[in-house]
Amino acid sequence: MEAIQSRAMNTFAETQAASRSRIYSFIAECFRYPDGQFRAQAQNGDIQSAFGQLFSALPYAFDWTEKEQIGLEGIAAAAEEAIEVEFIRLFEAGPGNPPCPLQEGLYREDRKTVFKELVLFYNHFGLSYEAGSQADRPDHVCYEMEFLHYLTFKELLAIQNGKESLPYMRAQRDFLDRHPGRWLPDLVRKMDKIGNHPPETHDAAMEVFWFYAGLAGMVARFAAAESGYLNRLLNK
Repeated sequence: MEAIQSRAMNTFAETQAASRSRIYSFIAECFRYPDGQFRAQAQNGDIQSAFGQLFSALPYAFDWTEKEQIGLEGIAAAAEEAIEVEFIRLFEAGPGNPPCPLQEGLYREDRKTVFKELVLFYNHFGLSYEAGSQADRPDHVCYEMEFLHYLTFKELLAIQNGKESLPYMRAQRDFLDRHPGRWLPDLVRKMDKIGNHPPETHDAAMEVFWFYAGLAGMVARFAAAESGYLNRLLNK
């Protein structure tokens, strides 16, 4: 799935839907392998600034916790190589599974069932996982966030075209509750456990760790906030 562009926003409803869609897309970017552009943004604090601007347009109040604020302020002390090394250590390396995997199925009892349900979700809304590049597993956080980016974009298009947007909002709520909302808190707990008992490592690596811990905490809270927001609207 790729980032999607829309027409100019003319109403608050459009602006809010667009902001929510961009946040999901940006979250997906942040959990990909850190390329040169991302490493530079993380080092100088641009990641935090970008999220802050997007938060300001949300239809509900959402802000950083102190822990997230500190973690995402910037990791200037960390060399670019240290960012890559810590990303691999946390999310990709390790015997068996990494310490903090980014795949939902590794937090659930039956990964095959998770895969099947996710692919059905994607296919129902016209996104064929089988026909895609499959660079990410269907249960990877990046793929799940890009799907929510797609659903919120479809909500935006419906608003702009004077059509019913509730089906897309229901799909967002159901997907959040059945998938990211169920396993992201477990990811945060794994990272908190590492933070409480950090391995022997130099300060730059821990700075990168706290960056990703802050990101994971924010994303888990955002998913919960989105679910609450959608439930309030859909239950009116």
